[in-house]
Amino acid sequence: MGKLAEQPLAELIREISFKGLSGSLRLEHERAQIAVYFDAGLLVYAAANLRTLRLREYLIKRGLVSEKEQVKLNGSISDLDLAAGLVASGTLRQKDIDALLVIQVSDILRVALLWMEGIWEFNSRGRLAEPIHVKVDTGALLREAAQRISIDFVSRRFLNPGETIARVAEVSRNSNFLPAESFVLSRLDKPLRLEELVLITGLPEVETHRAVYGLALSGVVIREYWKNVFRGEATKPAKEQTPVAPALAAQASQSDNWISASVEHEDMEAFLGRLKVATNHYEVLDLPTNAKMSEIKDAYYAMARRYHPDRFHLIKSGTKIHGQISSAFARVTQAYETLTNPNARAGYDQTLDRARRFAEAEAKKAKADQVAESAGADIDADDSDAGVGRAEYSFREGCGALDQGRVNAAVKYLANAARLEPQEARYRAYYGRALAADDKTRRLAENEIQTAVKLEPANAAFRTMLAELYFDLKFHRRAQTEVDRALSIDPHNAAANLLLRKLQKSSKVG
Repeated sequence: MGKLAEQPLAELIREISFKGLSGSLRLEHERAQIAVYFDAGLLVYAAANLRTLRLREYLIKRGLVSEKEQVKLNGSISDLDLAAGLVASGTLRQKDIDALLVIQVSDILRVALLWMEGIWEFNSRGRLAEPIHVKVDTGALLREAAQRISIDFVSRRFLNPGETIARVAEVSRNSNFLPAESFVLSRLDKPLRLEELVLITGLPEVETHRAVYGLALSGVVIREYWKNVFRGEATKPAKEQTPVAPALAAQASQSDNWISASVEHEDMEAFLGRLKVATNHYEVLDLPTNAKMSEIKDAYYAMARRYHPDRFHLIKSGTKIHGQISSAFARVTQAYETLTNPNARAGYDQTLDRARRFAEAEAKKAKADQVAESAGADIDADDSDAGVGRAEYSFREGCGALDQGRVNAAVKYLANAARLEPQEARYRAYYGRALAADDKTRRLAENEIQTAVKLEPANAAFRTMLAELYFDLKFHRRAQTEVDRALSIDPHNAAANLLLRKLQKSSKVG
């Protein structure tokens, strides 16, 4: 028995998998209880006492049973008994039940993997009455959990910067790694000390820690040190097993896999259809523009449980539908990251407001033109709001041109945005960044970015832009000052941390 604050579920699963243990792991958090079952190190099933995570609720929400049949569903029997009864009665096919159990067990694990409070107890004699193996992608779930666990907790798991990190000999091609995880793996051509890995990735230390933590939990990389709680042999990296489950129904044909997952088909189609017509982040998350932070997080996690691409890559990888799911969820993630960042959300809300005002002004102008045409008169509509819209249009076009390396076009568009809205810090900052691309206009660039910093002194991104310009101009002391200010505002700013490393390597600093 132990506390989840000291040994979370993700680490317990890793150790049980590595040591090949069998039994039941019972977790308790407040009034919620979850049981996870293992057979020779493989996670085979999980059950919860939470009503929303019971099989009955999944059947009802997906319309897999009629209203008449719903009355017959007995909430007191176990989920496995209920599943067996539905198959025996011919209500559902075995493969549809199996697909639904994969979804249910994955959702249960997603909930429990984030419990940082509560207790756990492992019983090596704990067994299910009937043998079962629900083939969830444990590795993907563990990496997903690593991204959602508190970064402070993750960093506390790396107390020895000299510990060795090594990549396993073979990595499954079906694994969907995040960009940071793929980048870290690409640097592990040979075993490295953690401090060396942090240095050569160029990522912020905390981001490297998070990536390594997720990869190590899922058995893709091997750590020298783990905090173990079960009796048995000490961790031997050379023999470490990966907790990644075998591919789900690998023998089945592509079309048959899609049929076996039909329990989600209508729900997924509705999700993809809604995102196809969504015009902003709030519509993507199906929330009002005044949604609270807790509502945004709840909406995102609910979608992650149901639509995250990792849940589908084993049975739909390479298909058109998988590409649609990945693209759609990328929009969900972008919406979540923007709306949970107070500064980013404020800027985004301003953009939406300007777009709304621009649309209203254009409609007003169009109506005025119609009146003028019918009356034979020349009426000048107020275009103050339209000016705001034109500025935002120029800004977006300029940023796109800058990303594509079309500097001259970027300068033209961004200069227009800054001229139309001189008090908008974003326009001034990115106009300065475009000017900084040419040696002849770097002094002008300094003036623009400095203006942006004065307009928004607490914006770490703008201060980092100014620091980068000073670095290019070889004003290293000034660059160091601005980097320090940026990191005091946002310690995890990737661009600022990268520039800091460059400055530390330069003999001109100080």
